[in-house]
Amino acid sequence: MKALALTAFDVPPAVIDVAEPLAGPGEVLVRVHAASVNAFDVTVAGGFMKDFMPYEFPAVIGGDLAGTVEAVAEGVQGFATGARVFGMMGMKGSIHDGSFAELANPQAGSIAAAPDGLSDTDAGSLAVAGTTAMSTVEAVDPGEGARVLIVGATGGVGTFAIQLAALRGAHVIASARPGDEDFVADLGAAETVDYTGDLVAAIRERYPGGIDAVIDAVNREQDAFAALAGVVREGGRATSVVGAAGDSSEIGGMSVSNVGGNPAHLTALAHLVVEGKLRVAIRRTYPLTGAARALQDFVNEHTLGKLVITMTEPS
Repeated sequence: MKALALTAFDVPPAVIDVAEPLAGPGEVLVRVHAASVNAFDVTVAGGFMKDFMPYEFPAVIGGDLAGTVEAVAEGVQGFATGARVFGMMGMKGSIHDGSFAELANPQAGSIAAAPDGLSDTDAGSLAVAGTTAMSTVEAVDPGEGARVLIVGATGGVGTFAIQLAALRGAHVIASARPGDEDFVADLGAAETVDYTGDLVAAIRERYPGGIDAVIDAVNREQDAFAALAGVVREGGRATSVVGAAGDSSEIGGMSVSNVGGNPAHLTALAHLVVEGKLRVAIRRTYPLTGAARALQDFVNEHTLGKLVITMTEPS
């Protein structure tokens, strides 16, 4: 089958022929229709995970997916051949299986049934960014009128987090560069702050008494995250998508945490999309033959919504 794979650390990923995967214990074999690009995919493609997880070449790239069930491993319940599903690959202990391919073998616990009305491109973009965003909003738990700063608001996690926080009635402050104000406003942001300047100083000037929460999808350094957390009032909350809270649970009187994707959120997210309450901000789609270009564009272009690889004609 065709897949975007890494064959060595000193060679860029390319679409090549690889052996078809099997549905191993606890897995489902899926014919992939669509899969979106996430920052972790770029990290894997660059070989940057080699100090944390072993690579088994050829290592297929990709974490998100939507498609139809081809086969189910013995003992796996709840999935029938031909059913539409979506989700993520799940953690497998090594980097080898991925979703930028004609077939993929995700863990059964990391996928869910795709409801009627959920398109392949939307379904293939929801899992990693969408469930992470839902985790962040649950972590900061904003009430009606709560002032929530979302850093990285134009990216995959950020676009979902804006909408999910706004659905709770939060006053969302979206970090955005000049020219992106309308994009984030359409998603539900009440105001924007220019991240190309001094973001912390700008928030302090607007809200000298502090805001209620920060969702940070960008900063990897603990000092940078701590500086952002410093704009939150005492008793507020700050959460990091990239682990920048470290081992801390509190900074300066506020609760801090690290969060990630959670497959338990998949069904709720899908129904929000079908009901028209949540929009998947898809910027561009690529055929599988253009998958390497999709990764390059993710790195080189200003992040604005989702880039999606389609293995079939989008539904």
